[in-house]
Amino acid sequence: MKFLVRLIILLSFFYISCDETSEIGIDELLSDQKNKIKVHYVEIPLNTSNIYLDSVRTDEGDVYFGKYSNSIFGDVNSIAYAQFSFQKGDEVQPIPGEIAENYYLPNESSKLDSAVLYLKLSKVYGAPTFNEQEITISQIQDTLFSSALYTSSRYVEINSAIGQIGFTRFKTNNTDTFLTVPISEFYGKFLLNRIIDDVQTVELIDQTRGIAFVPGENNSQLVSFDLDHEDSKLVVFFNNPEEGNAYSPADDSLQYIFRFNSPLTKKYSYYDIDRSSSDLSSIDGINTNEKFNIQNKIYWQSATGIYPVINLDNFHGFLDTASNIVLNKVEIITGPIDNVNSFIPPSKSLYYILKNNRLNPVGIISNPEENVVMKDNAYYSDESDPAEHIFDSIVSFSYRGESTVFFQELALNNISADELISFPELPNSFDNLVIDKDKIYLKVYYTKYKD
Repeated sequence: MKFLVRLIILLSFFYISCDETSEIGIDELLSDQKNKIKVHYVEIPLNTSNIYLDSVRTDEGDVYFGKYSNSIFGDVNSIAYAQFSFQKGDEVQPIPGEIAENYYLPNESSKLDSAVLYLKLSKVYGAPTFNEQEITISQIQDTLFSSALYTSSRYVEINSAIGQIGFTRFKTNNTDTFLTVPISEFYGKFLLNRIIDDVQTVELIDQTRGIAFVPGENNSQLVSFDLDHEDSKLVVFFNNPEEGNAYSPADDSLQYIFRFNSPLTKKYSYYDIDRSSSDLSSIDGINTNEKFNIQNKIYWQSATGIYPVINLDNFHGFLDTASNIVLNKVEIITGPIDNVNSFIPPSKSLYYILKNNRLNPVGIISNPEENVVMKDNAYYSDESDPAEHIFDSIVSFSYRGESTVFFQELALNNISADELISFPELPNSFDNLVIDKDKIYLKVYYTKYKD
């Protein structure tokens, strides 16, 4: 029965927003029934509010470090944490002119030339890009664990005994490049000696624990780094005065590379948020998973825990007043956004089902059909991709996208959902927007069958 209903939905996609039955082919298909079928269109306003989450998962995507002041969402002081590891080189000798990462090794005679940390710049929020920023690289006290989940509220102490292992001042004029941070001679020699000792990757991760990217006191930008990019790496430059084995020739220009994108390593960001002087100062006293409303506005900045919540009561009310209908097309619309140049809207919106003011993180992965608004074709297959409602930054300045099958399943009671929460593609994002509450609604095209 469920399959047959879905088949009707699929066929009804062809019959959208037409007043004359002949225009949609019903004369030909159902000539004796056309007076019993009519296509309708309605806009359903949706009641909305905000919800506050006191911690957000930050161990996916870019890591953020720095300081950022926003009059609406508050001030953020961020420290990024990361681990690095190495991959042993291939045993096949590279051909002349070819670069083979970590093929050549140090030996007992090796001398350190320098150690340099390269960080691929990704995004910048805050003050103008010509303002100088500072970054200090320090070792942390506790080991990070690759299998654990890390959120924005988790602070790890910096190891004051070793202290600063790298420092530089920089400007973010061009995020198409990478930041270069000189690493101390002491730390460079430590890494070089561990490779000479043939240390295992897991052992080195345990010994180094991880590093922290700490902003300077006068920083005024929040900067993100793409540590999965090939340009992000820690490089130990060395020379071999004497030849070792076949993989360790006498050479004065060699390097060993450590990277951040191993499945054995972890990276994430910690945020200290102060909203006391912001438009959202009143929410500092509320609890996590608590809803709030301010000035008939909807606020969205995922990384600081501010999310829109969409109540579906009006859609359920529409279903109660309608009968014998099939939903041809349903769109969730958010917009248009006024003063769009004052914000950096997320590029897309995903919708998760909120139950008792809480998400079901395990269910989102293991049972997405009951926890995620998925793409229409995902309900007919083994796919579970979420529906993506793309922001149109050129014409409408709105989010829009089809979620027809989700709402039809809701109408058939195959899915239970009273509220949805809006998420960007990755929760660790400082993209933001403010919009009037009455600019979030459903556009519904449906076919009504008369008795």
